[in-house]
Amino acid sequence: MKRSGALYAVQRLRTHWDYLRTSFWFVPAVMGLAALGALWLSLAVEGRLVDLLGTEAPWPLYVGNRGDARDILSTVLSSMITMASLVFSITMVVLTLAASQFGPRLIRNFMASRQTQFVLGTFVMTIVYCLLALTIVARRSEDQSLPSVTVTVAIALAIVSVAFLVLHLHVLARSIVSETVIERVGKELDDLLAALPPLDPEKPDPPRRSDADLPEEGVALLGPETAGYVQAIEIGRLLEVARAADVQVQLRFRAGDYVLEGGHSIGVRPATRLDDRLAAQIRRSIVIGAHRTPTQDPDFAIRHQVEIAVRALSPGINDPYTAVSVLNRLSASLARLMRRKLPTGEYRDDDGRVRLLTPAPTYAGMLTAAFGQIRQNGGDKPVIVLYLLQAISRTAEHARIPEQWEALRRELEIVAAGARRRIDDPADRAAIADRIEEAERSIARCEAMRRS
Repeated sequence: MKRSGALYAVQRLRTHWDYLRTSFWFVPAVMGLAALGALWLSLAVEGRLVDLLGTEAPWPLYVGNRGDARDILSTVLSSMITMASLVFSITMVVLTLAASQFGPRLIRNFMASRQTQFVLGTFVMTIVYCLLALTIVARRSEDQSLPSVTVTVAIALAIVSVAFLVLHLHVLARSIVSETVIERVGKELDDLLAALPPLDPEKPDPPRRSDADLPEEGVALLGPETAGYVQAIEIGRLLEVARAADVQVQLRFRAGDYVLEGGHSIGVRPATRLDDRLAAQIRRSIVIGAHRTPTQDPDFAIRHQVEIAVRALSPGINDPYTAVSVLNRLSASLARLMRRKLPTGEYRDDDGRVRLLTPAPTYAGMLTAAFGQIRQNGGDKPVIVLYLLQAISRTAEHARIPEQWEALRRELEIVAAGARRRIDDPADRAAIADRIEEAERSIARCEAMRRS
Protein backbone atom coordinates (compact mmCIF):
# COMPACT_ATOMS: atom_id res chain seq x y z
CA MET A 1 0.00 0.00 0.00
CA LYS A 2 2.86 2.37 0.73
CA ARG A 3 4.21 1.97 -2.78
CA SER A 4 0.78 2.55 -4.30
CA GLY A 5 0.30 5.55 -2.07
CA ALA A 6 3.63 7.00 -3.19
CA LEU A 7 2.64 6.55 -6.83
CA TYR A 8 -0.95 7.73 -6.68
CA ALA A 9 -1.50 9.90 -3.59
CA VAL A 10 -0.73 13.10 -5.50
CA GLN A 11 -2.98 12.38 -8.48
CA ARG A 12 -5.47 15.10 -7.51
CA LEU A 13 -2.65 17.64 -7.33
CA ARG A 14 -1.32 16.43 -10.68
CA THR A 15 -4.76 16.92 -12.20
CA HIS A 16 -4.95 20.48 -10.89
CA TRP A 17 -1.40 21.14 -12.07
CA ASP A 18 -2.29 19.89 -15.55
CA TYR A 19 -5.12 22.44 -15.59
CA LEU A 20 -2.78 25.25 -14.53
CA ARG A 21 0.02 24.40 -16.94
CA THR A 22 -2.39 24.29 -19.90
CA SER A 23 -3.90 27.70 -19.12
CA PHE A 24 -2.90 31.10 -20.47
CA TRP A 25 -3.59 32.94 -17.22
CA PHE A 26 -1.40 31.20 -14.64
CA VAL A 27 2.13 32.13 -15.76
CA PRO A 28 1.15 35.73 -16.74
CA ALA A 29 -0.58 36.12 -13.36
CA VAL A 30 2.51 34.93 -11.50
CA MET A 31 4.76 37.20 -13.54
CA GLY A 32 2.37 40.11 -12.99
CA LEU A 33 2.74 39.58 -9.24
CA ALA A 34 6.50 39.30 -9.73
CA ALA A 35 6.40 42.90 -11.03
CA LEU A 36 5.72 43.98 -7.44
CA GLY A 37 8.92 42.33 -6.28
CA ALA A 38 10.88 43.75 -9.20
CA LEU A 39 9.66 47.27 -8.40
CA TRP A 40 10.49 46.92 -4.70
CA LEU A 41 13.98 45.64 -5.54
CA SER A 42 14.63 48.41 -8.06
CA LEU A 43 13.57 51.06 -5.52
CA ALA A 44 15.88 49.56 -2.89
CA VAL A 45 18.83 49.52 -5.29
CA GLU A 46 17.98 53.02 -6.48
CA GLY A 47 18.03 54.45 -2.97
CA ARG A 48 21.41 52.86 -2.34
CA LEU A 49 22.87 54.23 -5.59
CA VAL A 50 21.65 57.76 -4.89
CA ASP A 51 23.43 57.66 -1.53
CA LEU A 52 26.66 56.41 -3.16
CA LEU A 53 26.73 58.27 -6.50
CA GLY A 54 24.50 61.34 -6.11
CA THR A 55 23.63 62.66 -9.55
CA GLU A 56 26.50 60.81 -11.23
CA ALA A 57 25.79 57.37 -12.66
CA PRO A 58 27.28 54.99 -15.24
CA TRP A 59 25.96 55.21 -18.79
CA PRO A 60 23.45 52.31 -18.81
CA LEU A 61 21.61 53.83 -15.84
CA TYR A 62 18.93 56.41 -16.64
CA VAL A 63 19.32 59.85 -15.03
CA GLY A 64 16.52 62.45 -15.24
CA ASN A 65 13.86 64.45 -13.44
CA ARG A 66 10.28 63.52 -12.66
CA GLY A 67 8.80 64.82 -15.91
CA ASP A 68 11.27 62.93 -18.12
CA ALA A 69 10.81 59.74 -16.13
CA ARG A 70 7.02 60.04 -16.35
CA ASP A 71 7.16 60.54 -20.11
CA ILE A 72 9.40 57.51 -20.63
CA LEU A 73 7.26 55.26 -18.43
CA SER A 74 4.08 56.45 -20.16
CA THR A 75 5.58 55.76 -23.59
CA VAL A 76 6.76 52.28 -22.55
CA LEU A 77 3.37 51.52 -20.99
CA SER A 78 1.31 52.52 -24.04
CA SER A 79 3.69 50.65 -26.36
CA MET A 80 3.52 47.50 -24.25
CA ILE A 81 -0.27 47.57 -24.14
CA THR A 82 -0.36 47.83 -27.94
CA MET A 83 2.19 45.03 -28.36
CA ALA A 84 0.40 42.82 -25.84
CA SER A 85 -2.85 43.27 -27.76
CA LEU A 86 -1.02 42.29 -30.94
CA VAL A 87 0.48 39.19 -29.31
CA PHE A 88 -2.86 38.03 -27.92
CA SER A 89 -4.55 38.60 -31.28
CA ILE A 90 -1.90 36.65 -33.19
CA THR A 91 -2.06 33.84 -30.64
CA MET A 92 -5.85 33.58 -30.95
CA VAL A 93 -5.61 33.43 -34.75
CA VAL A 94 -3.05 30.62 -34.56
CA LEU A 95 -5.21 28.71 -32.05
CA THR A 96 -8.19 29.05 -34.39
CA LEU A 97 -6.17 27.67 -37.30
CA ALA A 98 -4.81 24.86 -35.16
CA ALA A 99 -8.31 23.92 -33.96
CA SER A 100 -9.61 23.69 -37.53
CA GLN A 101 -6.59 21.76 -38.82
CA PHE A 102 -5.73 19.42 -35.95
CA GLY A 103 -8.91 19.38 -33.85
CA PRO A 104 -10.15 21.42 -30.88
CA ARG A 105 -8.81 18.90 -28.35
CA LEU A 106 -5.27 19.75 -29.44
CA ILE A 107 -5.71 23.33 -28.17
CA ARG A 108 -4.56 22.25 -24.70
CA ASN A 109 -1.18 21.27 -26.16
CA PHE A 110 -0.76 24.72 -27.70
CA MET A 111 -1.82 26.38 -24.47
CA ALA A 112 0.72 24.29 -22.55
CA SER A 113 3.61 25.87 -24.50
CA ARG A 114 5.96 27.35 -21.92
CA GLN A 115 7.40 29.78 -24.47
CA THR A 116 4.01 31.27 -25.28
CA GLN A 117 3.03 31.55 -21.62
CA PHE A 118 6.35 33.17 -20.72
CA VAL A 119 6.12 35.70 -23.57
CA LEU A 120 2.60 36.69 -22.55
CA GLY A 121 3.79 36.87 -18.94
CA THR A 122 6.65 39.17 -19.89
CA PHE A 123 4.26 41.66 -21.47
CA VAL A 124 1.93 41.52 -18.47
CA MET A 125 4.87 41.98 -16.11
CA THR A 126 6.13 45.01 -18.05
CA ILE A 127 2.69 46.64 -18.09
CA VAL A 128 2.10 46.10 -14.36
CA TYR A 129 5.61 47.32 -13.56
CA CYS A 130 5.18 50.54 -15.55
CA LEU A 131 1.77 51.25 -14.02
CA LEU A 132 3.17 50.90 -10.50
CA ALA A 133 6.35 52.81 -11.37
CA LEU A 134 4.30 55.79 -12.58
CA THR A 135 2.75 56.14 -9.12
CA ILE A 136 6.22 56.10 -7.54
CA VAL A 137 7.74 58.63 -9.94
CA ALA A 138 4.87 61.08 -9.32
CA ARG A 139 6.14 61.60 -5.76
CA ARG A 140 9.59 62.86 -6.81
CA SER A 141 10.83 66.42 -7.04
CA GLU A 142 10.18 68.04 -10.40
CA ASP A 143 13.56 69.71 -10.86
CA GLN A 144 16.03 67.29 -9.34
CA SER A 145 17.78 64.90 -11.76
CA LEU A 146 18.70 61.60 -10.08
CA PRO A 147 19.70 58.11 -11.23
CA SER A 148 16.56 56.01 -11.67
CA VAL A 149 16.88 52.24 -11.51
CA THR A 150 13.09 52.08 -11.75
CA VAL A 151 13.04 53.70 -15.20
CA THR A 152 16.09 51.73 -16.31
CA VAL A 153 14.39 48.44 -15.45
CA ALA A 154 11.27 49.54 -17.37
CA ILE A 155 13.37 50.26 -20.45
CA ALA A 156 15.13 46.90 -20.08
CA LEU A 157 11.79 45.09 -19.80
CA ALA A 158 10.58 46.87 -22.95
CA ILE A 159 13.68 45.73 -24.87
CA VAL A 160 13.23 42.16 -23.63
CA SER A 161 9.55 42.27 -24.62
CA VAL A 162 10.43 43.33 -28.18
CA ALA A 163 12.94 40.49 -28.43
CA PHE A 164 10.36 38.04 -27.10
CA LEU A 165 7.82 39.29 -29.65
CA VAL A 166 10.12 38.16 -32.46
CA LEU A 167 10.74 34.86 -30.66
CA HIS A 168 7.01 34.39 -30.17
CA LEU A 169 6.32 34.83 -33.87
CA HIS A 170 9.00 32.25 -34.66
CA VAL A 171 7.57 29.76 -32.15
CA LEU A 172 4.01 30.25 -33.40
CA ALA A 173 5.07 29.73 -37.01
CA ARG A 174 6.72 26.43 -36.10
CA SER A 175 3.95 25.34 -33.76
CA ILE A 176 1.38 24.85 -36.53
CA VAL A 177 3.68 22.60 -38.57
CA SER A 178 2.17 19.13 -38.35
CA GLU A 179 5.43 17.41 -37.39
CA THR A 180 5.87 19.83 -34.47
CA VAL A 181 2.35 19.14 -33.20
CA ILE A 182 2.80 15.38 -33.59
CA GLU A 183 6.11 15.43 -31.71
CA ARG A 184 4.65 17.52 -28.90
CA VAL A 185 1.74 15.12 -28.39
CA GLY A 186 4.08 12.15 -28.71
CA LYS A 187 6.35 13.56 -26.02
CA GLU A 188 3.37 13.82 -23.68
CA LEU A 189 2.58 10.15 -24.31
CA ASP A 190 6.22 9.18 -23.72
CA ASP A 191 6.18 10.99 -20.37
CA LEU A 192 3.10 9.04 -19.31
CA LEU A 193 4.65 5.74 -20.31
CA ALA A 194 7.88 6.59 -18.51
CA ALA A 195 5.91 6.77 -15.25
CA LEU A 196 4.92 3.10 -15.59
CA PRO A 197 7.20 0.49 -13.96
CA PRO A 198 9.61 -1.46 -16.19
CA LEU A 199 8.36 -4.78 -17.54
CA ASP A 200 10.10 -7.92 -16.28
CA PRO A 201 9.39 -10.82 -18.69
CA GLU A 202 10.55 -13.29 -16.02
CA LYS A 203 7.74 -12.26 -13.66
CA PRO A 204 4.42 -12.71 -15.48
CA ASP A 205 1.46 -10.71 -14.25
CA PRO A 206 -1.87 -12.25 -13.23
CA PRO A 207 -4.65 -11.95 -15.81
CA ARG A 208 -5.86 -8.38 -16.26
CA ARG A 209 -9.32 -7.59 -15.02
CA SER A 210 -12.10 -6.18 -17.13
CA ASP A 211 -15.44 -4.77 -16.00
CA ALA A 212 -17.03 -8.20 -16.60
CA ASP A 213 -14.50 -9.88 -14.28
CA LEU A 214 -15.57 -7.94 -11.18
CA PRO A 215 -17.58 -10.11 -8.73
CA GLU A 216 -21.16 -9.04 -8.05
CA GLU A 217 -22.31 -11.35 -5.24
CA GLY A 218 -22.52 -9.64 -1.85
CA VAL A 219 -21.62 -6.23 -3.27
CA ALA A 220 -23.33 -2.94 -2.42
CA LEU A 221 -23.43 -0.60 -5.39
CA LEU A 222 -23.26 3.18 -5.54
CA GLY A 223 -22.17 5.83 -8.05
CA PRO A 224 -20.30 9.13 -8.29
CA GLU A 225 -21.94 12.32 -7.08
CA THR A 226 -21.43 14.10 -10.42
CA ALA A 227 -21.26 13.17 -14.08
CA GLY A 228 -18.10 13.72 -16.10
CA TYR A 229 -14.79 12.24 -17.11
CA VAL A 230 -12.73 10.39 -14.52
CA GLN A 231 -9.58 12.52 -14.44
CA ALA A 232 -7.72 10.60 -11.74
CA ILE A 233 -8.23 7.86 -9.16
CA GLU A 234 -6.37 8.27 -5.87
CA ILE A 235 -5.50 4.60 -5.50
CA GLY A 236 -3.32 5.05 -2.42
CA ARG A 237 -6.13 6.84 -0.62
CA LEU A 238 -8.69 4.22 -1.68
CA LEU A 239 -6.46 1.46 -0.30
CA GLU A 240 -6.24 3.26 3.03
CA VAL A 241 -10.01 3.79 3.16
CA ALA A 242 -10.73 0.16 2.22
CA ARG A 243 -8.30 -1.19 4.79
CA ALA A 244 -9.66 1.02 7.58
CA ALA A 245 -13.21 -0.16 6.83
CA ASP A 246 -12.08 -3.75 6.13
CA VAL A 247 -13.83 -3.83 2.75
CA GLN A 248 -13.00 -4.40 -0.88
CA VAL A 249 -13.75 -1.54 -3.28
CA GLN A 250 -14.62 -2.26 -6.90
CA LEU A 251 -14.54 0.38 -9.63
CA ARG A 252 -16.24 -0.41 -12.92
CA PHE A 253 -14.40 2.41 -14.67
CA ARG A 254 -10.87 3.71 -15.02
CA ALA A 255 -9.26 7.08 -15.71
CA GLY A 256 -10.58 8.50 -18.97
CA ASP A 257 -14.04 6.90 -18.77
CA TYR A 258 -17.20 8.99 -18.65
CA VAL A 259 -19.37 8.26 -15.61
CA LEU A 260 -22.92 9.25 -14.76
CA GLU A 261 -24.24 10.68 -11.54
CA GLY A 262 -25.39 7.91 -9.22
CA GLY A 263 -25.74 4.54 -10.86
CA HIS A 264 -23.92 1.30 -9.99
CA SER A 265 -20.36 1.94 -11.11
CA ILE A 266 -18.78 1.59 -7.63
CA GLY A 267 -19.06 -1.55 -5.52
CA VAL A 268 -18.26 -2.27 -1.87
CA ARG A 269 -17.88 -5.78 -0.50
CA PRO A 270 -19.22 -6.90 1.95
CA ALA A 271 -22.34 -4.85 1.40
CA THR A 272 -23.21 -4.65 5.11
CA ARG A 273 -20.24 -2.36 5.84
CA LEU A 274 -21.19 0.39 3.44
CA ASP A 275 -22.44 3.53 5.15
CA ASP A 276 -22.68 7.23 4.24
CA ARG A 277 -19.23 8.03 5.66
CA LEU A 278 -17.51 5.28 3.69
CA ALA A 279 -19.39 6.23 0.51
CA ALA A 280 -18.27 9.87 0.90
CA GLN A 281 -14.62 8.82 1.41
CA ILE A 282 -14.67 6.66 -1.71
CA ARG A 283 -16.25 9.39 -3.82
CA ARG A 284 -13.70 11.96 -2.64
CA SER A 285 -10.92 9.68 -3.90
CA ILE A 286 -12.17 9.94 -7.49
CA VAL A 287 -11.47 13.16 -9.40
CA ILE A 288 -14.19 13.91 -11.96
CA GLY A 289 -14.23 16.85 -14.37
CA ALA A 290 -15.63 18.09 -17.66
CA HIS A 291 -12.50 17.17 -19.65
CA ARG A 292 -10.21 14.18 -19.94
CA THR A 293 -6.65 14.66 -18.71
CA PRO A 294 -3.49 12.63 -19.34
CA THR A 295 -2.76 12.21 -15.62
CA GLN A 296 -3.55 8.46 -15.54
CA ASP A 297 -4.89 8.04 -19.07
CA PRO A 298 -2.35 7.04 -21.76
CA ASP A 299 -5.23 6.54 -24.22
CA PHE A 300 -5.82 10.29 -24.04
CA ALA A 301 -2.48 11.14 -25.67
CA ILE A 302 -2.81 8.27 -28.15
CA ARG A 303 -6.21 9.51 -29.30
CA HIS A 304 -4.82 13.02 -29.72
CA GLN A 305 -2.32 11.72 -32.27
CA VAL A 306 -4.95 9.55 -33.90
CA GLU A 307 -7.22 12.58 -34.28
CA ILE A 308 -4.49 14.38 -36.23
CA ALA A 309 -4.20 11.40 -38.58
CA VAL A 310 -7.96 10.96 -39.01
CA ARG A 311 -8.43 14.64 -39.85
CA ALA A 312 -5.56 14.46 -42.33
CA LEU A 313 -7.24 11.49 -44.03
CA SER A 314 -10.61 13.23 -44.32
CA PRO A 315 -11.76 14.11 -47.88
CA GLY A 316 -11.60 17.82 -47.09
CA ILE A 317 -7.87 17.72 -46.23
CA ASN A 318 -6.61 14.52 -47.94
CA ASP A 319 -3.08 14.68 -46.53
CA PRO A 320 -1.95 11.06 -46.08
CA TYR A 321 1.65 12.02 -45.31
CA THR A 322 0.58 13.71 -42.08
CA ALA A 323 -1.06 10.40 -41.16
CA VAL A 324 2.20 8.65 -42.04
CA SER A 325 4.04 10.99 -39.66
CA VAL A 326 1.57 10.09 -36.93
CA LEU A 327 2.13 6.37 -37.52
CA ASN A 328 5.89 6.82 -37.37
CA ARG A 329 5.66 8.72 -34.07
CA LEU A 330 3.12 6.29 -32.65
CA SER A 331 5.43 3.37 -33.39
CA ALA A 332 8.16 5.08 -31.34
CA SER A 333 5.80 5.45 -28.36
CA LEU A 334 4.42 1.93 -28.73
CA ALA A 335 7.97 0.58 -28.68
CA ARG A 336 8.34 2.22 -25.26
CA LEU A 337 4.99 0.77 -24.21
CA MET A 338 6.26 -2.75 -24.92
CA ARG A 339 8.95 -2.21 -22.29
CA ARG A 340 6.51 -1.04 -19.61
CA LYS A 341 4.27 -2.93 -17.22
CA LEU A 342 0.57 -2.08 -17.34
CA PRO A 343 -1.56 -2.08 -14.17
CA THR A 344 -3.35 -5.39 -13.54
CA GLY A 345 -6.40 -3.80 -11.94
CA GLU A 346 -5.73 -5.54 -8.62
CA TYR A 347 -4.32 -3.58 -5.68
CA ARG A 348 -3.35 -5.03 -2.31
CA ASP A 349 -2.69 -3.56 1.11
CA ASP A 350 0.41 -4.16 3.23
CA ASP A 351 -1.00 -7.48 4.43
CA GLY A 352 -1.42 -8.75 0.86
CA ARG A 353 -5.21 -8.59 0.86
CA VAL A 354 -6.94 -7.37 -2.29
CA ARG A 355 -8.58 -4.07 -1.38
CA LEU A 356 -9.25 -2.49 -4.76
CA LEU A 357 -10.34 -3.92 -8.12
CA THR A 358 -10.54 -1.87 -11.32
CA PRO A 359 -10.71 -2.63 -15.05
CA ALA A 360 -7.14 -2.67 -16.35
CA PRO A 361 -5.71 -1.34 -19.60
CA THR A 362 -4.34 -3.96 -21.99
CA TYR A 363 -1.69 -3.94 -24.67
CA ALA A 364 -4.32 -5.05 -27.19
CA GLY A 365 -6.60 -2.17 -26.23
CA MET A 366 -3.83 0.40 -26.55
CA LEU A 367 -2.73 -0.99 -29.93
CA THR A 368 -6.33 -0.82 -31.12
CA ALA A 369 -6.58 2.77 -29.87
CA ALA A 370 -3.43 3.62 -31.84
CA PHE A 371 -4.19 1.83 -35.11
CA GLY A 372 -7.95 1.23 -35.22
CA GLN A 373 -9.34 4.55 -36.43
CA ILE A 374 -6.41 5.16 -38.76
CA ARG A 375 -7.04 1.75 -40.33
CA GLN A 376 -10.78 2.42 -40.59
CA ASN A 377 -10.30 5.81 -42.28
CA GLY A 378 -7.21 5.01 -44.36
CA GLY A 379 -7.56 1.30 -45.04
CA ASP A 380 -8.35 1.97 -48.71
CA LYS A 381 -5.09 3.93 -49.17
CA PRO A 382 -2.11 1.66 -49.93
CA VAL A 383 0.42 4.08 -48.42
CA ILE A 384 -1.44 4.08 -45.09
CA VAL A 385 -1.74 0.30 -45.05
CA LEU A 386 1.97 -0.11 -45.81
CA TYR A 387 2.96 2.20 -42.97
CA LEU A 388 0.48 0.54 -40.62
CA LEU A 389 2.17 -2.77 -41.33
CA GLN A 390 5.58 -1.19 -40.89
CA ALA A 391 4.53 0.27 -37.53
CA ILE A 392 3.37 -3.18 -36.37
CA SER A 393 6.63 -4.74 -37.54
CA ARG A 394 8.72 -2.10 -35.77
CA THR A 395 6.73 -2.43 -32.56
CA ALA A 396 7.16 -6.22 -32.64
CA GLU A 397 10.93 -5.78 -32.32
CA HIS A 398 10.35 -4.47 -28.78
CA ALA A 399 7.66 -6.93 -27.64
CA ARG A 400 8.68 -9.10 -24.69
CA ILE A 401 5.75 -11.20 -23.47
CA PRO A 402 3.10 -13.42 -25.12
CA GLU A 403 0.32 -10.91 -24.44
CA GLN A 404 2.12 -8.35 -26.60
CA TRP A 405 2.83 -10.78 -29.44
CA GLU A 406 -0.79 -11.94 -29.48
CA ALA A 407 -2.00 -8.33 -29.60
CA LEU A 408 0.35 -7.50 -32.48
CA ARG A 409 -0.73 -10.61 -34.42
CA ARG A 410 -4.36 -9.64 -33.92
CA GLU A 411 -3.74 -6.13 -35.29
CA LEU A 412 -1.79 -7.58 -38.20
CA GLU A 413 -4.67 -9.92 -39.08
CA ILE A 414 -7.20 -7.09 -39.01
CA VAL A 415 -5.07 -4.79 -41.17
CA ALA A 416 -4.34 -7.61 -43.64
CA ALA A 417 -8.02 -8.60 -43.92
CA GLY A 418 -9.06 -5.01 -44.51
CA ALA A 419 -6.39 -4.52 -47.18
CA ARG A 420 -7.47 -7.63 -49.08
CA ARG A 421 -11.06 -6.43 -49.00
CA ARG A 422 -10.62 -2.73 -49.82
CA ILE A 423 -7.61 -2.49 -52.17
CA ASP A 424 -8.08 -3.65 -55.75
CA ASP A 425 -4.93 -2.64 -57.66
CA PRO A 426 -2.76 -5.77 -58.22
CA ALA A 427 0.53 -3.93 -57.77
CA ASP A 428 -0.61 -2.42 -54.48
CA ARG A 429 -1.93 -5.77 -53.28
CA ALA A 430 1.40 -7.42 -54.09
CA ALA A 431 3.37 -4.76 -52.18
CA ILE A 432 1.04 -5.10 -49.22
CA ALA A 433 1.29 -8.90 -49.28
CA ASP A 434 5.09 -8.62 -49.12
CA ARG A 435 4.84 -6.23 -46.18
CA ILE A 436 2.41 -8.58 -44.40
CA GLU A 437 4.85 -11.47 -44.75
CA GLU A 438 7.65 -9.25 -43.49
CA ALA A 439 5.61 -8.27 -40.43
CA GLU A 440 4.71 -11.90 -39.71
CA ARG A 441 8.37 -12.90 -39.90
CA SER A 442 9.34 -10.00 -37.66
CA ILE A 443 6.86 -11.04 -34.98
CA ALA A 444 7.87 -14.70 -35.19
CA ARG A 445 11.60 -13.89 -35.15
CA CYS A 446 11.34 -11.54 -32.18
CA GLU A 447 9.20 -14.04 -30.28
CA ALA A 448 11.71 -16.82 -30.92
CA MET A 449 14.60 -14.61 -29.79
CA ARG A 450 12.85 -13.64 -26.57
CA ARG A 451 11.85 -17.21 -25.74
CA SER A 452 15.33 -18.62 -26.38
